[in-house]
Amino acid sequence: MRPSVPLTALIATLSPFAKATPPESPPGASGASGLVTGVVKAAREESLGPVASAEAVPGPAFLHAGPMLGHVSESAAKIWVKASNKATLILKIGRAPDLSDAKLIPGPVLDVGTEFTGVVEAGGLEAGTRYYYAPMLNGMPALARPWPSFATTGGSRGTLRVAIGSCAGRRGYEAAASFGEMNARRGIDLLLMLGDNHYADTTDAVKLRDHYFMQRTVHGFSFLTREVPVYAIWDDHDYGPNNSDGTLPGKATSLRIFNQWWANPSAGEPENPGCYFRFSRSGVDFFMLDDRYHRTPNGAPEDGKKTMLGARQLAWLKQSLSESKAVFKVIAAGSEWQTRTQDDGWASFAREREEIFSYIRRQNLENVLFISGDRHFTAGYQIQDRFLELTSGPIGSRNAALKANPELFTGNDKGKMWVVLDFDTATGTPRFSYEIQQAGGGLLERRELTMDELNGRAKIAPSTLLAPAHIGKKP
Repeated sequence: MRPSVPLTALIATLSPFAKATPPESPPGASGASGLVTGVVKAAREESLGPVASAEAVPGPAFLHAGPMLGHVSESAAKIWVKASNKATLILKIGRAPDLSDAKLIPGPVLDVGTEFTGVVEAGGLEAGTRYYYAPMLNGMPALARPWPSFATTGGSRGTLRVAIGSCAGRRGYEAAASFGEMNARRGIDLLLMLGDNHYADTTDAVKLRDHYFMQRTVHGFSFLTREVPVYAIWDDHDYGPNNSDGTLPGKATSLRIFNQWWANPSAGEPENPGCYFRFSRSGVDFFMLDDRYHRTPNGAPEDGKKTMLGARQLAWLKQSLSESKAVFKVIAAGSEWQTRTQDDGWASFAREREEIFSYIRRQNLENVLFISGDRHFTAGYQIQDRFLELTSGPIGSRNAALKANPELFTGNDKGKMWVVLDFDTATGTPRFSYEIQQAGGGLLERRELTMDELNGRAKIAPSTLLAPAHIGKKP
């Protein structure tokens, strides 16, 4: 246990306007001025999260964060919650909006060992059906009506709208506008968080939990993900310090805390830890990669073994792609795939990137889309005139500037942004389009791409969003 921060200090850390710092009083100062100075000092020192998220709150257990909907399939759904202190979790779930037909599903005991977090999985559900639910703590409903709801998946083909984003910002409120608008608009079926979902920049368990809690309790995110399934991978800032790699001490702690705070379908493989996994929805297969846990340092020489994914995860990706029968295949990583990206992207792992690209070519895989985050802008690339990449963000972080790039066909580097991917596999002719959404600015661009453009058989024309200087020249 660490000492708690005074309530006034917590308020100060939450306020973006609390900038001024009065001079410190001399030793032994007392009275109101001494108290204010102590509060401001505590607020200034509390730089890694506004509350001590894992400490038990006295009194009966209540819902501290969540519920958050994780992986949903045709017959099951995972629901994550965090209690304020020790509690037994039970899920009440049914088809009736008033839960009059509900059944009870036992969940785990939420205790200090999991920082009062836990996931309950509702099985035996029917495909294509809407369910209403209420988490219960120690036998009491933890929410008020109306009960949140979700729909199980309904088949191997259909339409699908997927929001993707990254770079949530160092303080929770920085992403509030983006998540608030996502929640207000809805109209998406899934949310994919592509890394830098918080900026703890550490493997310290306490600080990691504080930052997850800060991210999880942003109002828009909290209400959106009660009803929209969310899937997550990480990048450097929510894995460890900036540009962290597989040599990072304490990485197992980062993975343990990550798995406590997300409800993905799986994490890594029994003999190969990591946060990677795959899932399917409406004729689209998603391959969510771990670009940190097994990563060779960016600056290491290319010796034929330098890797971002590690040998086992790379083999898993190839096998998963070869097994896929989906119309579309989406490969997600925190790091950018395009050729002229920064040193912390796939540009530093050109051999391994080319191995993936060559495998796709040799296997004649069609309709493969690469997605990424990390760069604090949103952009689209046609890599090597063949492979399509969309990088999305920042949801909350400061912007970085787009640079001239011959692979670039769209992009924007102003404001807080996310991308929406639209897939249609319901008919014999698949369709794909993307949207660039901006908090406060609405829809910046919506564009349908042909299957020839998606598969590199046709050049994608530059977007009107781009300035001529952004397009660049081929080397």
